[in-house]
Amino acid sequence: MEELSRELYGNIGVVSKILFYICAFTSMGIFAYGIFKRRKLWRIGKATGEKIDWVASAKALRTRVLSQKTVRSGVRKKKAGLFHTLMFFGFIILFIGTVLVAVEEYGHILFGIEGENLFHKGIYFAIYEVFLDTFGLLYTVGAAWFLVRMIQKGREDSVGYRKSDFFLVTALFVIGWSGYWLEGLRIIRENTAYPWLSYVGNAHAHLFQFLGVNEGNISAVHLSIWWFHGLLVFSFIASFPYTRLLHVIAGTYNLVLVRRKPGDMIPVTVEELEETGKVGVENVQDFSQRQLLSLDACVSCGRCTDACPATEAGKPLSPRDVVQDIRKHFNEVAPLVIDARKNDRDELEDEALAAAPNLHGDVISAETLWSCTTCNACHEVCPLDVSPVSIITDMRRFLIGEGALSGPPAAALQKVQRSGNPWGLPARDRFNWAEGLDVPTVQSNPGFEILYWIGCSATYDRRIQKVAHSVVKLLELAGVNYATLGPEERCTGEFARRMGDEFLFQESAENNIQVLKKYNVKSIITHCPHCLNSLNKDYPQFGGDYEVMHHSQYLSSLIKDDKLKVDSKAVIKEDGSITYHDPCYLARVNGIDSEPRHLIEAAAGDKALEEVARSGCESSCCGAGGGRMWFDDEPEERIGRTRVEELLETKAKTVAVSCPFCLTMMTDGIAAKTDKVQIKDISEILAEAIEETKKISSHTDNNKYKKI
Repeated sequence: MEELSRELYGNIGVVSKILFYICAFTSMGIFAYGIFKRRKLWRIGKATGEKIDWVASAKALRTRVLSQKTVRSGVRKKKAGLFHTLMFFGFIILFIGTVLVAVEEYGHILFGIEGENLFHKGIYFAIYEVFLDTFGLLYTVGAAWFLVRMIQKGREDSVGYRKSDFFLVTALFVIGWSGYWLEGLRIIRENTAYPWLSYVGNAHAHLFQFLGVNEGNISAVHLSIWWFHGLLVFSFIASFPYTRLLHVIAGTYNLVLVRRKPGDMIPVTVEELEETGKVGVENVQDFSQRQLLSLDACVSCGRCTDACPATEAGKPLSPRDVVQDIRKHFNEVAPLVIDARKNDRDELEDEALAAAPNLHGDVISAETLWSCTTCNACHEVCPLDVSPVSIITDMRRFLIGEGALSGPPAAALQKVQRSGNPWGLPARDRFNWAEGLDVPTVQSNPGFEILYWIGCSATYDRRIQKVAHSVVKLLELAGVNYATLGPEERCTGEFARRMGDEFLFQESAENNIQVLKKYNVKSIITHCPHCLNSLNKDYPQFGGDYEVMHHSQYLSSLIKDDKLKVDSKAVIKEDGSITYHDPCYLARVNGIDSEPRHLIEAAAGDKALEEVARSGCESSCCGAGGGRMWFDDEPEERIGRTRVEELLETKAKTVAVSCPFCLTMMTDGIAAKTDKVQIKDISEILAEAIEETKKISSHTDNNKYKKI
């Protein structure tokens, strides 16, 4: 075992070694040049000035890249995720093995150690051989699976293929397989000790011997395959920046650096408007450098399109196609922009853009952009952190700036600007929902500890007002020191921002922040996930920093602290009689999915909940987000109709929700199909359970008194 080793350049002459290094450095030069050229293209975009959090980047490298977590996560394309992971880890181990061989080859020069072998021998070498054979096999199996899938691409409609992809995947497979050819020939030629350690290579050795390879011809066969394998590897390295392999570089960078959380948006300043004369993205150079980088990170796997509720509903939106179509346009336009900027002539840049297809209209239609609900499902499922929704909302900003929106959604924006709510109803009526209730306001209870943010829906929609009534009842029962803004509250502007009206949002946010500052608000609860997201993620950009909780979180904490007492047997006793619909902006965008379930279990028992097929962060959108609430779609064209069918398939008698938009959309959708299913907010279910608990308790006490 101590003598176990291998000859690194066995059968390779001096001329071949010289040519080998020439090819190696040439391929690396082509690789570096390609990356340099792509970087120049990315830099035509806007620099956002976002600072890099190196600690978070290091964590992302470990959790999102090296672990392949994002590739393996989700219910969609699990096989693809598995075989990609096999390829990834196989490739990494083979790369490390190659580096170790290089250290062994040049260690004498680097460390000044004499002798034939430094460490590539003995027990270490035995382990090395087993490891590389195993992980090389995983790599080859993964490549083979992708090759077969590509041949059968008709079964994978959501995957986008280029003509070069077939040759690329074939090369990946052949590189892995030809490595075993070389190993088998080396075992025969060197009469390697313990050949079974290289068990895959040893199997190929027996195959070559069966095919007639012997001492007389093995040197020629080995040298031929060695060059074939080497040239294929060098071609592979050189092709990285010019083929789909670019996603390895761009995707890793995109995953690790300057990560934005789902639901985040970068603000537009008045200074930018004055400098450019426009808002949002009109041309590709108006995208950020990070967004242009993400175009190259996209591998066109189609996960985003599979997850998109607009695509599912037949809308003209495929997130994958949006990214790929813009990338194609970017590749055509970016070199022209670079040439114009090189000469420092704006008119050349304008001429170049005028000659190219328009990003708006020719490349991406307005109908496609307005189809998006900004549910962030595309971003959530992307293994490389590409965010089609950020591309769409930035392009929407330009459409809004150009006055390209009309009809009910445009009217809703105008009403927010005029009246502070999308219904256009008077601000003086904002507190009418509390009529008959003793609801404290910031004026009547200046010493409040937490503010209850009502939101526009519960203010003006009679059905949603019942949700606010339930929340108030629960807060009162728990003895919470709370208050509301009353008539001083106005729309957060969340839907205006996602629709693209950035300055209307900023106006709403600044007004609300001033009011909140006036009453020294520190903590807020809201039953609307859209208000939650805006107060949590949008408002801090303008100085509004608060502790914001969804009502499911706060009510759950009250139950845990024993401030709300409920008998789960009081309301619903049948197993699976409730199903829960996760709102996109609660579960996916803000990661809140356990607290609503805790409330349902507390109110109805741990067996009452029947989970729907897609739940948690994989929930399907109701169709109201991103301003779609204000679009007049026919019932058969609505985005949430498949979600309605999915909920009804559970056979549950009650559909629980935790978002006013979802409550409206699910009520309309289910009512069109059946009148035997109730749709309730989780606060309503909890309030009913507590009321029943009180009745049962009162009845029990009365019986005790009768016995006495």
